[in-house]
Amino acid sequence: MRLAPTLAFAVTAALAATPAFAGDPVWQFKPGQTFTWECTTEFHYLQQGMTIARGGNGGREGGTTEDPQWETLTLKATVLAVGDDGAARLEFAVAAMHVETRFDSSGDHADWDSTKSKETDIVAFKRYQAMLGHKFQAIVNLDGTLRDIKNAEWPTIDTTGMKPTKKNERDERAASATHDPTDPHVWLTLIFGTTPEGKAEYTKTLQLPQDEKLTFKADNSETVGKYLCSLVQVKSQDKERAVKPEDLLVKSGSGGGGVGDYAIALCKAAQKKGSIWFSRQAGCLVKVEITGATELADARVMTRTHFKWGVELKERGFTALTPGAGNTPENPEPTPSK
Repeated sequence: MRLAPTLAFAVTAALAATPAFAGDPVWQFKPGQTFTWECTTEFHYLQQGMTIARGGNGGREGGTTEDPQWETLTLKATVLAVGDDGAARLEFAVAAMHVETRFDSSGDHADWDSTKSKETDIVAFKRYQAMLGHKFQAIVNLDGTLRDIKNAEWPTIDTTGMKPTKKNERDERAASATHDPTDPHVWLTLIFGTTPEGKAEYTKTLQLPQDEKLTFKADNSETVGKYLCSLVQVKSQDKERAVKPEDLLVKSGSGGGGVGDYAIALCKAAQKKGSIWFSRQAGCLVKVEITGATELADARVMTRTHFKWGVELKERGFTALTPGAGNTPENPEPTPSK
C-alpha cells in the first residue's frame, strides 16, 4: 500500500540523509532465524477466435476462452549456521502446496490443497504431492548471491499402475495439462537474486525460468504490512510483447504440445516487469511481484498469455537448533553430532 502523506514526507527526508541503496550488506542472518514465504504463480491463457484443442481440452469455433492455472507453495527457511563472513547456510522445506487448473473451453477443473488433504487422488497432481515436505539447502551471501545449492531437485512419485477413477476423468484432463512445478532455483532466485544493489540503476540476470537479463531501477520506498521497504522496479531488456510461432520451443513427440508445454514456452518468451520490496531494517526480502505478457497470432486464433510470479514474507521467527548438527558455509558437509 502507499505511504500516508506525512509518513512519506518523513521517509523522503530520511532517505535524503541516508541513501536507500547504500552498498552495505543487506541480509542479516542469525542462527535459528526462520522465514516463511508464500510463493505463487498464475498463468492465464486467453484465446480469441478459433479455439484450438490442446492437451485433450475442449475447443470450439469462435468466441473467447480463458484457461487459468494457479500454483501456491509455502516455503519455510531456517538459518542453520552463519560463517565469519556473515554468509548463511539455510534449510528450506515445502510446508504446503496448492495447485488448481481450470479450462473454460471444456469445463474441466482440477484442484488440490495440501492443507485440506495431504494426498490427492488426482494422478496427474501426484508430481505436486511429491514436493510436500521436501527439504533442500543453500549457502547465501549477505548480498543475496547463492554460493551452493544442495538437493534442489523436486522428488517424484512413481505413478505406474495408478489409474484415474471415472469420477476424476475431467479432473485428470485438467491436471495433466498443468505446467510442471516451478523449479526450486526460480524461487531461490526470486527470494535472493532480487536483493537490491548499491546503485540507483543496474542490470541483473534472473532465472525465470531461463537466465534472463533484466533492468533494475530504485523507486524510493514503500510499506508492505509492518515493513518499510526499499522499492525497486524491474523490466525485461529488448523484448517485445508480440512473439512469433517460430520463437516458441515446444516439446514434440508423444505427450508434447499440450497446454502445459505451451505455458512454459510462452513463459520464456514473455515480456516481464515487476516490483521488489526489500526491508533493510529487517534484513530480508518482503515481497516480489513480476508479471509477464505475450501475444501470439496465427491465421485462426489470437493467443494472449499473462503470467505472474509472486513471493511474500508471511512470518519471521526463531527456532532452537540442535548443537553440533548444523553446517557452516566454510564446511559444507554436515558436522558429526557428538
